[in-house]
Amino acid sequence: MIRTKQTEMLSMICILLAVVFSIIMLCQPVQELRTPADQLKAQLSDDYSSLLFDDSYVHEINILISDLNWDYMTSHAVDEQYVQCDAEIDGELIKNIAIRPKGNSSLAAISNNGDTHFSFKMEFDKYDKLQTYHGLDKLSLGNLGQDPSCMKDFFAYHMMNHMKVPAPLSSYTLVKLNGQDFGLYLAVEAVEKSFCYRNYGSDFGTLYKPDSFAMDTLDLSSFTDYSSPDSALAVAETIMNGERYADKQSGDRTDIIGELVTSAFSSMKSADNIASLHYVGDNEKDYSLIFDTAVFNVTESDRKRFINAVRILNTSESPANALDTDILLRYFAVHDFVNNYDSYNSFFVHNFYLHEKDCKLSLVPWDYNLAFGTFTYENAVGSILSGTDFDYLPPEGNAMNSEMSMVNYPIDTPTYSIPIEERPVLNALLGNEETLAQYHAYCNELLSDFFENGQYDTLFAQVYEQIRPYIEKNLTFYTTEKFDKGAEAINAYCHLRAESVRGQLNGTIPTTADGQKNAPETLINTDTLNLTDLTNFSSLLAGLDTDTLSQILHLLLQDDYDYTTKGAVQAIKHYVANPSELTGMIPELLQIPVILRLVSQKLTPYLFMPISVIILIIAVIFAKKYRRRNNAIKT
Repeated sequence: MIRTKQTEMLSMICILLAVVFSIIMLCQPVQELRTPADQLKAQLSDDYSSLLFDDSYVHEINILISDLNWDYMTSHAVDEQYVQCDAEIDGELIKNIAIRPKGNSSLAAISNNGDTHFSFKMEFDKYDKLQTYHGLDKLSLGNLGQDPSCMKDFFAYHMMNHMKVPAPLSSYTLVKLNGQDFGLYLAVEAVEKSFCYRNYGSDFGTLYKPDSFAMDTLDLSSFTDYSSPDSALAVAETIMNGERYADKQSGDRTDIIGELVTSAFSSMKSADNIASLHYVGDNEKDYSLIFDTAVFNVTESDRKRFINAVRILNTSESPANALDTDILLRYFAVHDFVNNYDSYNSFFVHNFYLHEKDCKLSLVPWDYNLAFGTFTYENAVGSILSGTDFDYLPPEGNAMNSEMSMVNYPIDTPTYSIPIEERPVLNALLGNEETLAQYHAYCNELLSDFFENGQYDTLFAQVYEQIRPYIEKNLTFYTTEKFDKGAEAINAYCHLRAESVRGQLNGTIPTTADGQKNAPETLINTDTLNLTDLTNFSSLLAGLDTDTLSQILHLLLQDDYDYTTKGAVQAIKHYVANPSELTGMIPELLQIPVILRLVSQKLTPYLFMPISVIILIIAVIFAKKYRRRNNAIKT
């Protein structure tokens, strides 16, 4: 009888454990749905732009948060869960606000690194709809990742504001955590309610944030299908072997990222068309990629008005009638100057907001940490593998390097990896003589009123002096040496780019890709510029420092392949054909601490549910077995 009670107790404990495991998995934080935006109650006459966004000094935000909330938020960072906190902004206490981590690949990388220096989003009206910070409803705090200069977003937004583009305000901020220095951040006005009131008034229209890039559209077969010359690995092999650019002339540009992405993400074409504002008919469901990203509630009339604008843009003889042309021409004068190709004018159609009002479309700038010519293969791979004994640059023949290409990028054909016809907004604006002339006038205004009159130099010196002391205190991801090199690179880039755009406007440098191809001798020399100093893609690799990367490369390449990009592609091709050899390396790879930690992090969550199910099944069988035995004893 005693044994029966013990076994029943053991059964109950097993069942309880199974239930607990199941609850842990089933009750994981779920991404909070966006609450429909109510009208902003605060009066914008109490102007936050002259307070937090005064860029003449570094501000201070002290986040006051309980250990419980902080630990929960940071341990569930990828879920982007809001928690409650208070904050002192330049000494002014704001209570009961919400904070969460924000980001995409950078967020996951920081989390995998075991770090907590995420970018953050603060909502002043999350728990109290009437609360704002002097009219500001939401604030973004950027951690300056992927940018050793710590200046890319700051200068891009300030150039947009200078050109009177509706763009976020920004300023540098020392973030403290419960009174202790935490990090140097860029405070950026969130593109939501208060932004719209400030720029468009109370009747501010609709706002969307389209994104054509989604991993679920990735066709993995495109990587490994060597039967197709357009597969990603086949394209990579011709690039790394030097075959792809062997016949290039000195005026030709290399586009390694574009060619690889085009072959790897061919199935993204439909999403790409929608996000870039091609007309695909009047069915609202066909535009769900845009409507599902609405920042505010949209009505039936909002959707119909948007589709009508897209129809006019693509089918009318006057496509500019669907555009807020003046704002867009100002926007592209800056956007094309800073060469941001992780945006509308490249293969990934994302990192911008789409505003519509009165059947007029415009773009709102957002996220420039890969601007200033840094979104290239050379910069990406160079920032990761420089310092190893791996020769990461493929032979380019006579083609231009990334520095020469980006500094001299033609202002009249400013699309990267795609024809301009695939981007209807740009095609409509730059394909018309009148709007093209106005675009050139705004490019001239940017040069004469921001660069050539000394305003940029004054602002650069001010920013450099402001933030360098915080880099010296290790309050960013970068050493002082890396920051200095990054600052030198962005400064050199801006001066060289301004010189090239001036030459293009004056007619001494061609303004189109074809024109520059035929006259490469006219281009600005960039021998003094190293864009790798302005790039930090290595921040996306969780804990893989130079030594660890070298160890992995030596293990995978062994003595059979050259330590070059060509050898790496050949090794990949071999392992695709002989996966058992790669499997045999797993024990050695798991001896590398970073890889073991990443594997355990990724596998552990998936083990909880099957373990709980197994325990539950065993417990039920165990309980039934001894219940039958107990009944038999009783009878």
